[in-house]
Amino acid sequence: MEQKKINEVLDHINTKFDENVPRLVKMMVRKKISVLQFFEVDSIPDSLRTCTVEELIFIVKHGLDTGKLKI
Repeated sequence: MEQKKINEVLDHINTKFDENVPRLVKMMVRKKISVLQFFEVDSIPDSLRTCTVEELIFIVKHGLDTGKLKI
């Protein structure tokens, strides 16, 4: 992926994260998201590799709503 596109994605995430998230929540999210740094690409299932961003967002929302996703 081009650096310009990477920066665009990161800028979007930073903007959304800074908008309406209380400081305490940001601190908790940073601790949880740091786990992503240790994910090994080979351990990610094909279903996750091939899903779209829209599908991933829907899956995460549904998982949180139903209690299946424990974050």
